[in-house]
Amino acid sequence: MLAATGMIVQDVYQFPGVTKTFGDAKMMALHDAAVKQGAMQQLLVWLGFLEIFGFVAIVQMLQGSDRVPGDFGFDPLNCAKNPDTLARRQLVELKNGRLAMIAVGGMTHHYLLTGKGPIQLITG
Repeated sequence: MLAATGMIVQDVYQFPGVTKTFGDAKMMALHDAAVKQGAMQQLLVWLGFLEIFGFVAIVQMLQGSDRVPGDFGFDPLNCAKNPDTLARRQLVELKNGRLAMIAVGGMTHHYLLTGKGPIQLITG
């Protein structure tokens, strides 16, 4: 869902310093520029570090704990208090994630065909 949001935000707003570093690159061109400058390797290292926590959770599940996938015990709003509401929110999250994956695929293919971002398509 963040990827879909990021693709749209690129057409609306430029963060300070991005144009100086990457120029006017958007979407795929921005990815290619970041790879050439080495920024993507840094992302790979830090995201790989975060995946260590996911590995610990997988080991816990394989050892027979009652932990469910995706449950890292982070629930500051006590959303899991009511099991019916939790099941509904989990279903909504799953459907939103699937819709976002379709949206990212559509925006990516549109950019590859036309070279324009999603907002540029709407505004002409």
